[in-house]
Amino acid sequence: MLQTSNYSLVLSLQFLLLSFDLFVNSFSELLRMAPVIQLVLFIIQDIAILFNIIIIFLMFFNTFVFQAGLVNLLFHKFKGTIVLSGTYLALSVSFHIWIMNLRWRSSNYFVWTDGLQTLFVFQRLDRQLSSTPLEILLFLNGWYYATYFLLEIFMFVYKGLLLPYPSANLALDLVMLFLYLGIEVTRIFFGSKGNLCQRKVPLAISLALTFPAAVMAAYYLLLQTYALRLEAILNAILLLFYAVELLLGILTLAAFSSLDSY
Repeated sequence: MLQTSNYSLVLSLQFLLLSFDLFVNSFSELLRMAPVIQLVLFIIQDIAILFNIIIIFLMFFNTFVFQAGLVNLLFHKFKGTIVLSGTYLALSVSFHIWIMNLRWRSSNYFVWTDGLQTLFVFQRLDRQLSSTPLEILLFLNGWYYATYFLLEIFMFVYKGLLLPYPSANLALDLVMLFLYLGIEVTRIFFGSKGNLCQRKVPLAISLALTFPAAVMAAYYLLLQTYALRLEAILNAILLLFYAVELLLGILTLAAFSSLDSY
């Protein structure tokens, strides 16, 4: 039987394998001019999917239900997971064999068949590559930052009245807060515009501004003269927003780039 402490390790391993699968699906097309590297990635991806399925079965084998002989009950409860995992593995292997067969000997030429066109249409229906999760996060981030800014103003008033806050430091922190406001408004505006209009330049500007915004949040989290516990929580949430938005923004930018390449 697996110990309870080992389940987190197994779950982390599965998430790692799924992340690699997502990475290959997202960026392997960029290596179409290097078929050998693409083939190696495809093989590793299929092995990772197979390994994930093996882990699922090993987890089944370590349950009391399986050891009690109630295999049918276990299969009935998880048949959807088993069938879906097996189907995905079969589709993945089939796609890899098909795409490598098309491009292996023509890596220096652009290969585009009716089958690839069909997949392209289904994957990018109406050419809408805008990321809904990214847009939702930017919207929530905008309202959250507005609340954050107002709370910071009140907290600076509080600290200025009750704490021995040096005037120069207080002025510096306030100036940086308004600078932070400008960066954040610009970042969210360009991010939303680039995402909704499927424009790479505004989205790239937004991604670039994520780094100074994160630096500002880290400053108010760790380096300002007096950091209240509420400020630490608020800035930590902002950093979480930035991390997720950066990941989604990069994936969306890659999707826009792949659209241009076709």
